[in-house]
Amino acid sequence: MATAAQIHIGTSSWLFDAWRGVFYPERLPRPQYLTYYASQFDTVEVNTSFYGLPSPSTLVNWVESTPQGFTFALKFPKVISHEKRLSGCETESLAFLDALRALGNAAGPAFLQLPPDFTRREAGKTLANYLDWLAGRVVGLRIAVEVRAQDLMTPAFATYVAERGFALALVDRRDGPDLFDVWLALLEAGQGPDFAFIRWIGDDREGPQGDRELQLLRDTELDRWAVRCEDLAARGKQVYGYMHNPYEGHAPASVRRLMSRLAAGGRLADWSAPAGQLSLL
Repeated sequence: MATAAQIHIGTSSWLFDAWRGVFYPERLPRPQYLTYYASQFDTVEVNTSFYGLPSPSTLVNWVESTPQGFTFALKFPKVISHEKRLSGCETESLAFLDALRALGNAAGPAFLQLPPDFTRREAGKTLANYLDWLAGRVVGLRIAVEVRAQDLMTPAFATYVAERGFALALVDRRDGPDLFDVWLALLEAGQGPDFAFIRWIGDDREGPQGDRELQLLRDTELDRWAVRCEDLAARGKQVYGYMHNPYEGHAPASVRRLMSRLAAGGRLADWSAPAGQLSLL
């Protein structure tokens, strides 16, 4: 893990064919998407792990396709969070943690995303038991927890997460509460891990359609998040943030718009492809 607090910004995936010609070179073969992506950004959120655990050969390919310092933020598999709903999923959880460790230094924060109907009222005890169990098995790993039920989006649950060394996922999503100040207060009190985890989603139901161009500029929001990212990094937190296409319509452009706001602060991770990286393309 890096020692100087920096800001790492990427997108929610690299596997968007619609980006061909507007982000990826028009004739770039799909197997080379990741290599090209890693020449532009230093981290990526991995949603494919939600649908199935990546095979060892896939993990090796990811690492070999990217330069040193690049990180992958894997989502917990749905068999854990949505199907077994944190009950009786120890085997699957340990297998996922093994996959994270297999990534070595390329493992960014992993995140456990719970469904909207996973509430404190109905499943609070199950959630507490699982997080207590998980906390004892993630030494050396960074884990974020994303809840979407209103009765879990509270200072009390944020404190519970922080006390166990997890990060509360900070999500900018339509109709979702803004939990940044709640999390910041915990950090100011000396609680929480040494990293922050942010997802910019916007309106993923009725927002911009298509992935190829900016359609809805969120200048005010990006200005605010740039200040927040700088604040987190200034407090010694490694910041990992991931932009989704619905936020403005084309995630790579949104990442660059946010990066331009962060560049002057000196906390944005300095990232450029190593010599020879682009010769593969």
